[in-house]
Amino acid sequence: MNYYRLFLLLLLSGLSQLTYAQKKVLFKVALAPNKTYKTTMTNLTDMEMMVKGDSAMIAQITAGGMKLPIMMQMNQNVATTTNTGAMRADKKIPLTITYDNLSITQSVNGQENTQNANPFANAVIEGTTIGDGKITIDTIKGVTDEAMKAALRQMVNGIQASIKFPENELKIGDSFDQEVPMNLPIPQADMKMTLLTKYTLKEIRNNKAIFDLKQNITMDMSIQDTNKGKGVGTGTGAMIFDIDKKIAEQSNSDIQFQFEFGVSGMTMSANCKAKTNVKIDVE
Repeated sequence: MNYYRLFLLLLLSGLSQLTYAQKKVLFKVALAPNKTYKTTMTNLTDMEMMVKGDSAMIAQITAGGMKLPIMMQMNQNVATTTNTGAMRADKKIPLTITYDNLSITQSVNGQENTQNANPFANAVIEGTTIGDGKITIDTIKGVTDEAMKAALRQMVNGIQASIKFPENELKIGDSFDQEVPMNLPIPQADMKMTLLTKYTLKEIRNNKAIFDLKQNITMDMSIQDTNKGKGVGTGTGAMIFDIDKKIAEQSNSDIQFQFEFGVSGMTMSANCKAKTNVKIDVE
């Protein structure tokens, strides 16, 4: 009898997967009114950097106590809270975003440094959304430094650009590409990165869609038009999207990245590995 029950269970499971495989779903990202979205992100980065150039310059660097190659590890933790209010007559939903935690632990050749002071602890980002996940920032309170305000705006814009579903419905096996350009505001420098991600819908279970991710990264950087560099990278990952809540509740990526940069007559090259995990809880 147990064999028949097992067979029936497997059969029903297979039929369920077949039904989902044929079903098409229109995916939309949205923020609902009167909700709290708590986001946590961890990023672990390992980097090995080599410096090449004139022997006198290299000797000067090592004489100052710097060991080559330079081995760096960084652990970054970020936690944010987004609170949405009631929908207004104009269909807009007011919201606030706060950065509850931003800590970084960095190790360079074994020397560790921890930054627990949250530079955005007093910041309150106020804005609106029309329910499609896009956020319009109205004002940033608690911060007077314009550079910090610009950084906060860019981080919010980066969150919005993290995923954009196609207008058409998707079924299991379908894929779509998304290209996200990133211009980083570095003083006296021009740094442009492009992240191309291919999302493939692998499975739908309990109204949650599981996507595989494949990523390609390119980077171009110049400082004062004389020092230039390039970088390339690839990555893999996964994302779980809650169809009912219209939110990517969990995602992870594993990226390998290489870059080479010329500065002051020397060439710096590096191999990087980064693991990122993002989780969103809706209350």
